[in-house]
Amino acid sequence: IKSLAQQDPKAEPYLKAVSEQFDMNTGYLIQMDYIREDIMRETSAEGEGSIWMKGLKYKIEVNEFIVYFDGEKLYSQNTDAEEVYVSEPDPDQPGYLQTVPIRIIKAYEQDFKYMLMGITNFHGKDRLEIQLYPKDVSGPYSLLKIFVNQHDQKLEAFQLKHKEGIQYTMFLTEIKGKQAYDESLFRFNPSEYPETEFIEL
Repeated sequence: IKSLAQQDPKAEPYLKAVSEQFDMNTGYLIQMDYIREDIMRETSAEGEGSIWMKGLKYKIEVNEFIVYFDGEKLYSQNTDAEEVYVSEPDPDQPGYLQTVPIRIIKAYEQDFKYMLMGITNFHGKDRLEIQLYPKDVSGPYSLLKIFVNQHDQKLEAFQLKHKEGIQYTMFLTEIKGKQAYDESLFRFNPSEYPETEFIEL
């Protein structure tokens, strides 16, 4: 039995390759297909989403949900319910990891134990699978699996398991780099949604 207590050196070249695909000083637009499964209730939903990101800042849009992070404040908007929740994640808390996608990619040595699982047939395609376990177990997620192309080491998909029995699978369909973004993209703009209720957490 492989031990989950350490960082598998065989996984490191692939994690490094994925990390080097993303530059903290460059803007990216990522298009993805996703599956959200509720393991307990045996329900699932599928859809498409987009991520705009530059460094720690990002905006994610999936169906009626839009999440913005401007580096300090996190805005979680539900356009159907006309509500937006505002919070300030603490960089020292384990949950901060999940509020900043690039932090997972860039800080894998600091934040995770990991293991190379080898070639896996994942949704009909052979990919290299790496499993990552948060070092701090008090956060909301128990396991992150990333799937990379075995030939060019590009990140193709990832799967996140929430402790409450929700599993998110994301397939990256397109990654556009060198995007120029205005800082306002990463903040909720009340004038665009005048009917939305603002809820501070």
